[in-house]
Amino acid sequence: MKRLPLLAIIMGIASPFPAIVCTAALLFYPSDRPLPGLTMALVAYLALMLAFSGAVHWGLALDRPAVVTASPTTRTDNRRMLTGGVPLPVGWLAILATFLGHAGAGLAILLAGFAGLFLAERAAWRRGELPSGYLALRLCMTAVIMTCLAVALLARAI
Repeated sequence: MKRLPLLAIIMGIASPFPAIVCTAALLFYPSDRPLPGLTMALVAYLALMLAFSGAVHWGLALDRPAVVTASPTTRTDNRRMLTGGVPLPVGWLAILATFLGHAGAGLAILLAGFAGLFLAERAAWRRGELPSGYLALRLCMTAVIMTCLAVALLARAI
């Protein structure tokens, strides 16, 4: 597999920044004057990130014409398609829960979604199905994102 381009690395490192800002605002903004929609903004952004992170695997599966026909790599392609497709409805479920007033559930769904996606990516990396450096980048991004989600959950509990 190819190495990750520098721009992909830079974008990956920068992508959690809005989540960090929203989480910091949840923590440090005075609780007597809450910002309306701040938790929703955090959930919506991270749901988009989860869906985009899954879409990477769709791209990897569709990169080869063999995905259209039955071939020896069909099992790998099916795994990639599932890894690429499942994060979207998980993110939507998190947005829906938050929109319906269950922000804690929305944050928890995203926490589980990012953890599950990372575990699937780690398994794919062990099988040699991911580009060099991809898992290290995703580990850093996932750690920051999951920390933001955990802090937001704790901030809501306090």
